[in-house]
Amino acid sequence: MLPIKKNKIVFCNYYGGGYGDNGKYIVKKLIEENLDCDIVWLVNEKLINKSVFPKNVRVVKYGSFKSLYELATAKLWIDNSRKSFYPPKRKNQYYIQTWHGGISLKQIEKDAENKLSRDYVNNAIKDSKMANLFISNSDFCTKMYKSAFWYDGDILECGSPRCDILINKDKKIKDKIVKDFEINENSCILLYAPTFRNDENTDIYNIDFNKLIEVLEKKFGGVWNILVRLHPNIADKVDFMEYSKKIKNATKYDDMYELLAASDILITDYSSTMFEFSLVNKPVILYAPDLESYIEERNFYFDIINLPYPLSRNNGELFNIIEKFEFNKYVKNLEDFMLKLGIKERGEAAAQVVKIIKKIIY
Repeated sequence: MLPIKKNKIVFCNYYGGGYGDNGKYIVKKLIEENLDCDIVWLVNEKLINKSVFPKNVRVVKYGSFKSLYELATAKLWIDNSRKSFYPPKRKNQYYIQTWHGGISLKQIEKDAENKLSRDYVNNAIKDSKMANLFISNSDFCTKMYKSAFWYDGDILECGSPRCDILINKDKKIKDKIVKDFEINENSCILLYAPTFRNDENTDIYNIDFNKLIEVLEKKFGGVWNILVRLHPNIADKVDFMEYSKKIKNATKYDDMYELLAASDILITDYSSTMFEFSLVNKPVILYAPDLESYIEERNFYFDIINLPYPLSRNNGELFNIIEKFEFNKYVKNLEDFMLKLGIKERGEAAAQVVKIIKKIIY
């Protein structure tokens, strides 16, 4: 009664998120190649009229009966998180898991099983059993999938489609961000993008942004602006910060990777974006005032002290790092570290995934 439509592809981004992450760049490549596809994107109801999609994409409410129908009749599912609302996967359907984290500082999945709910673990095991293909950006990721994701299937080591714009350095992205946030086109941009805490504590996001701008302009010259991008899990709490002409709220901007591509420096704490932002040797600085308590909450794969990214615990240390920052030394340490990870990013990940899609739907 519900035959599978061979050219239908259903995308989902982080449980109904907007047009972003790996799925966006796969869709862009599908459209660019003018493939005959019925593209569906599952979106939370509150984002349906806020996220901007290409006219080629059909937007369907996440969690609706309509979304179940689309999934049940699609040849291909593409997701970047564990599926939590879906029909039984059928024999002739194919599921590509692109994952949203990439190289991870924090231990995840099986490696953090004792810190995860039993419901999540059970669902993750089911999700991995359904998947036909995982997308990896490094030797590190491939090893992590095999050891921690309850997964023993195929892995495509092609890089992350969302990172293509970082590798290829598209200037139009910077122009778009400058326009959207009403920033002077000659300005430099620092992106502050910390992760969340399980208790949703916001006290640790306590950088003195006005002083930070002064330090940046004194060290590097020019005019600096700050974009603040909080994790989706605490997006509703974003108003606790004060914003201004030079300090902009970017938390609800759909595409994190456009923000990364447009920025000159990244400050984060424990987010995996540190590894992706530094693929093109841009400076990453860590600001982690709650390091000890966070390690208790989530163990790490790496010794954070020995990462190539300078670590600060308070505003004074942060400003001192910037004042004494040596770019050549930073790049040397970074290149040695990336070599050990076995990075596969070449700026062609979306094209590689689309090749697989062609084989599946044609």
